Amino acid sequence: MANKPMVLRTKPPLWTRIKTQKFLLLMLVPGAIWYLVFKYIPLLGLSLGFTDYGFRSTVSFVGLDNFKRLLSSTIFWNAFRNTLIISLANVIFYFPAPLVVALLINELKSLKMKRTIQFLIYIPYFFSWVVVGSIFVNLLSPSSGLVNNIITKFGGEPIYFMASAKFFRPVLISSYIWRQMGYGAVIYVASLTTVQPELYEAATIDGAGHWGRLVHVTLPAIRSTIVTMLLLNLSHVLLIFEQVLVMYNAAVYDVADVLQTYVFREGVLAGDLGYSIAVGMFTSIVSLTLVLSTNKVSAKFLDEPIL
Repeated sequence: MANKPMVLRTKPPLWTRIKTQKFLLLMLVPGAIWYLVFKYIPLLGLSLGFTDYGFRSTVSFVGLDNFKRLLSSTIFWNAFRNTLIISLANVIFYFPAPLVVALLINELKSLKMKRTIQFLIYIPYFFSWVVVGSIFVNLLSPSSGLVNNIITKFGGEPIYFMASAKFFRPVLISSYIWRQMGYGAVIYVASLTTVQPELYEAATIDGAGHWGRLVHVTLPAIRSTIVTMLLLNLSHVLLIFEQVLVMYNAAVYDVADVLQTYVFREGVLAGDLGYSIAVGMFTSIVSLTLVLSTNKVSAKFLDEPIL
């Protein structure tokens, strides 16, 4: 039997591929337009960070003066420090919470119970920060809040949580965990469903107990998801804004003022848009550095690069 000649398959022309996948490409158009309008076109405005652009009739090029100003501003460095403290605390305390909740949900035998718990913890994610802030303000009210009512029932004095430099950051962190935990838990639960049951059976045969299966089967199987979630958390570690804006007040500026609220005050309220753009550029550069560093560490020590 004669050997058939080898046929080399060539890639179809670009226009042919576009025609065959035109409906899929059309589905991408709204998202592409959104990114173009709200993400890429605004990048043209970065050049204003090198000017004195604001509520004035003329605009002058000032070079690096805005960056020199922010580096010498004590208010900026206080906002930068607060941003790091609040954001990293959010990551440290929030990051393991949805994973633990997902692992506990995964242990439930009743499918109905699993879905009910997922639904209940996922609801807060759909609340805006305005709603979340209102809930916590009412819960922590010194006169009528549930928390202070319990404190006074046990003989304590009411605590002004929202106006206390000591308690305000813990309130921010607690509200962040309460709102975001359901979203992360749902992602982890979905990832846990991909773990093959045969791996657990093999681990049990080898003598692994509950914790052994968790450490040697479950966590390694979802390692890529864990790293991805960590990277997503760090990508906006310096970009907290709405949460702080709706919850802070003048009494806690020293411990609650963050970079984005500082940009809002300087740019929108004070009209110094050139300077606020420079602060935003600085924030973006630091955020990008954190993401790239995390990805590099992940690739080196966990063999799980994300980018």
